[in-house]
Order: sequence, then C-alpha cells, then structure tokens
Amino acid sequence: MLSIVLLSLLISSGTISDHFVYAAEENSSHSQESPSEEVSLTRTSGLANGVYLYGRSPEPETMGQEYLVFKVQKGEVIGAFYMPRSEFNCFSGSFDSRQINLSIVDPHDGIKYNYAIGLQVVSPVATNSRRASEITLEGYHRLSNLSDNDQRILDACLSSN
Repeated sequence: MLSIVLLSLLISSGTISDHFVYAAEENSSHSQESPSEEVSLTRTSGLANGVYLYGRSPEPETMGQEYLVFKVQKGEVIGAFYMPRSEFNCFSGSFDSRQINLSIVDPHDGIKYNYAIGLQVVSPVATNSRRASEITLEGYHRLSNLSDNDQRILDACLSSN
C-alpha cells in the first residue's frame, strides 16, 4: 500500500483527496463482504471493455475536484487521476472481485505505488442470458462525455504503457 508520506504528498498536492484515501482505508479494513454481493461482483469481474470517466463531482471540469479517466480492455486498466488545470498521474491495474487495483506512477520520480478503489454494485441489470449487476467506483460519479482534455490525458497514459 501507499506510504503515509506519499499519501500526505498526494493529498497536499491535490492529486488525491483525503476522502479518497479514507474510503480506500475503510474498504481495506473490511475482511468479509456479504455472500450475495461477492457473487455478483465476481460474475461481472469489473467494468466492461471501454473508456470511462469518473469524478468526485457529478459535473465535469469542476475546479478542486478529482477525476479518473481510463480504458478497460479484458480486465486490464490504463488511465490517469487528475484535477482540472493541474498535472495528472498515470496508472495501470486490474480488477478483482471487490476492487480495482492500481499502480500509480509518480510523475516526478517515476516510482510506482499500489492503490485500490472499491467497486460498488449499483443495481441489477437484466440481460437475455443471465442477471448481471451494474458496477461503479466507490465515491465517484460516472460521467458520460470525455472532453478533449480527458482524451489527451488518456492518450498520454496509453502511449506510455
């Protein structure tokens, strides 16, 4: 996990909000999930292939708010954390049954740090073949439209991996 010093630096620089850190710490302290939630998360194994934008704010480009833009391909994730009009931090990772496990790259020294964001089952979705669940990232709002800046950030992270 990330060290206290690194977390302090990421929080003070505004790269990661303190709410984000506490939410992840709470998730890591829970040792058991309810069996039904575990089964539905395992069945979906993360988000479907595609490009995603999530934000702490339900509105895009809100100053002082944290955003994630990323691409999912076969359970693997590449993307970035950013705040509007600030630097961004690329990450890569994968899903397990309860969280997305990320390796965040410090843009100053290139060191990678592990971090996790909890997955949350939002609602059951009926499909022709089986019952699936809609998955979201805990503490974030899914945003539908990528801006040119979101795409530029994502492209930079995709090309560096």
